[in-house]
Amino acid sequence: MNKIYIVTSGQYSDYGIDAVFSEKSLAKKYIDSFKKDDYRDRMEIEEWDLDKNSDQLKAGRKPFHVQIKKDGEILEVSHCDSNFGFNFIFNPYGKDNDFVNIYCHADNELHAIKIAGEKRTQILANNQWGKHE
Repeated sequence: MNKIYIVTSGQYSDYGIDAVFSEKSLAKKYIDSFKKDDYRDRMEIEEWDLDKNSDQLKAGRKPFHVQIKKDGEILEVSHCDSNFGFNFIFNPYGKDNDFVNIYCHADNELHAIKIAGEKRTQILANNQWGKHE
Protein backbone atom coordinates (compact mmCIF):
# COMPACT_ATOMS: atom_id res chain seq x y z
CA MET A 1 0.00 0.00 0.00
CA ASN A 2 1.31 3.43 -0.90
CA LYS A 3 1.92 6.01 1.80
CA ILE A 4 1.70 9.76 1.83
CA TYR A 5 3.38 12.05 4.32
CA ILE A 6 1.48 15.08 5.56
CA VAL A 7 3.19 17.94 7.33
CA THR A 8 0.85 19.47 9.89
CA SER A 9 1.09 22.25 12.42
CA GLY A 10 -1.03 23.92 15.05
CA GLN A 11 -3.58 22.53 17.43
CA TYR A 12 -7.32 22.59 17.90
CA SER A 13 -8.87 25.28 15.64
CA ASP A 14 -5.39 26.35 14.49
CA TYR A 15 -4.50 22.81 13.30
CA GLY A 16 -3.95 22.43 9.56
CA ILE A 17 -2.10 20.75 6.73
CA ASP A 18 0.98 22.60 5.53
CA ALA A 19 2.15 20.22 2.78
CA VAL A 20 1.76 16.68 1.40
CA PHE A 21 4.63 14.52 0.13
CA SER A 22 5.17 11.11 -1.46
CA GLU A 23 8.40 10.58 0.48
CA LYS A 24 9.06 11.01 4.18
CA SER A 25 12.51 12.42 3.49
CA LEU A 26 10.95 15.28 1.49
CA ALA A 27 8.55 16.06 4.32
CA LYS A 28 11.51 16.19 6.71
CA LYS A 29 13.44 18.49 4.34
CA TYR A 30 10.39 20.73 4.09
CA ILE A 31 10.27 21.14 7.88
CA ASP A 32 14.04 21.61 8.08
CA SER A 33 13.89 24.37 5.44
CA PHE A 34 12.15 26.73 7.87
CA LYS A 35 13.99 28.97 10.27
CA LYS A 36 14.26 27.28 13.64
CA ASP A 37 11.52 28.77 15.81
CA ASP A 38 8.41 27.81 17.70
CA TYR A 39 6.40 27.38 14.47
CA ARG A 40 8.83 24.88 12.96
CA ASP A 41 9.08 23.04 16.25
CA ARG A 42 5.29 22.47 16.19
CA MET A 43 5.36 20.87 12.73
CA GLU A 44 4.82 17.13 12.57
CA ILE A 45 4.84 14.47 9.88
CA GLU A 46 1.78 12.23 9.73
CA GLU A 47 1.95 9.00 7.71
CA TRP A 48 -1.25 7.94 5.93
CA ASP A 49 -2.17 5.03 3.68
CA LEU A 50 -3.20 6.08 0.19
CA ASP A 51 -6.39 4.50 -1.19
CA LYS A 52 -6.98 2.52 2.00
CA ASN A 53 -9.53 -0.30 1.53
CA SER A 54 -10.00 0.64 -2.12
CA ASP A 55 -10.84 -2.96 -3.12
CA GLN A 56 -13.62 -3.11 -0.52
CA LEU A 57 -14.98 0.29 -1.53
CA LYS A 58 -14.89 -0.56 -5.25
CA ALA A 59 -16.85 -3.73 -4.46
CA GLY A 60 -19.51 -1.56 -2.79
CA ARG A 61 -18.93 -3.03 0.65
CA LYS A 62 -19.74 -1.04 3.76
CA PRO A 63 -18.33 -1.09 7.30
CA PHE A 64 -20.24 -3.24 9.79
CA HIS A 65 -20.00 -3.96 13.49
CA VAL A 66 -20.89 -7.41 14.80
CA GLN A 67 -21.00 -8.29 18.48
CA ILE A 68 -20.64 -12.07 18.81
CA LYS A 69 -20.44 -14.30 21.86
CA LYS A 70 -17.89 -17.03 22.35
CA ASP A 71 -20.59 -19.65 21.65
CA GLY A 72 -21.46 -17.95 18.33
CA GLU A 73 -24.61 -16.13 19.41
CA ILE A 74 -24.99 -12.79 17.64
CA LEU A 75 -25.78 -10.00 20.10
CA GLU A 76 -25.79 -7.09 17.66
CA VAL A 77 -25.10 -6.29 14.02
CA SER A 78 -25.16 -2.80 12.55
CA HIS A 79 -23.87 -0.65 9.75
CA CYS A 80 -21.05 1.40 11.34
CA ASP A 81 -21.44 5.06 12.06
CA SER A 82 -17.70 5.57 12.56
CA ASN A 83 -14.45 4.70 10.81
CA PHE A 84 -13.88 1.57 12.94
CA GLY A 85 -15.34 -0.43 10.06
CA PHE A 86 -12.37 0.46 7.94
CA ASN A 87 -10.07 -1.45 10.27
CA PHE A 88 -10.47 -5.15 10.97
CA ILE A 89 -10.21 -5.37 14.76
CA PHE A 90 -11.78 -7.18 17.63
CA ASN A 91 -11.85 -6.45 21.32
CA PRO A 92 -13.01 -8.85 24.02
CA TYR A 93 -15.64 -7.41 26.33
CA GLY A 94 -18.23 -8.46 28.85
CA LYS A 95 -17.95 -10.56 31.94
CA ASP A 96 -15.11 -13.03 31.45
CA ASN A 97 -14.59 -11.72 27.91
CA ASP A 98 -17.73 -13.54 26.78
CA PHE A 99 -18.17 -11.54 23.56
CA VAL A 100 -16.12 -9.62 21.02
CA ASN A 101 -16.77 -6.66 18.75
CA ILE A 102 -15.74 -7.39 15.18
CA TYR A 103 -15.55 -4.64 12.58
CA CYS A 104 -15.44 -5.64 8.93
CA HIS A 105 -16.46 -4.70 5.40
CA ALA A 106 -19.46 -6.60 4.07
CA ASP A 107 -22.17 -6.50 1.41
CA ASN A 108 -24.97 -6.58 3.98
CA GLU A 109 -25.78 -7.69 7.54
CA LEU A 110 -25.87 -11.41 6.67
CA HIS A 111 -22.48 -11.18 5.00
CA ALA A 112 -21.11 -9.34 8.08
CA ILE A 113 -22.44 -12.12 10.35
CA LYS A 114 -20.74 -14.73 8.15
CA ILE A 115 -17.42 -12.86 8.30
CA ALA A 116 -17.71 -12.45 12.09
CA GLY A 117 -18.47 -16.16 12.48
CA GLU A 118 -15.38 -17.06 10.46
CA LYS A 119 -13.24 -14.65 12.48
CA ARG A 120 -14.66 -16.10 15.73
CA THR A 121 -13.70 -19.60 14.57
CA GLN A 122 -10.14 -18.40 13.81
CA ILE A 123 -9.85 -16.67 17.17
CA LEU A 124 -10.94 -19.82 19.01
CA ALA A 125 -8.77 -22.14 16.88
CA ASN A 126 -5.72 -19.97 17.62
CA ASN A 127 -6.58 -19.81 21.33
CA GLN A 128 -6.76 -16.00 21.13
CA TRP A 129 -10.11 -15.46 22.81
CA GLY A 130 -9.71 -12.90 25.56
CA LYS A 131 -6.60 -11.33 24.07
CA HIS A 132 -6.76 -7.81 22.66
CA GLU A 133 -5.87 -7.42 19.02
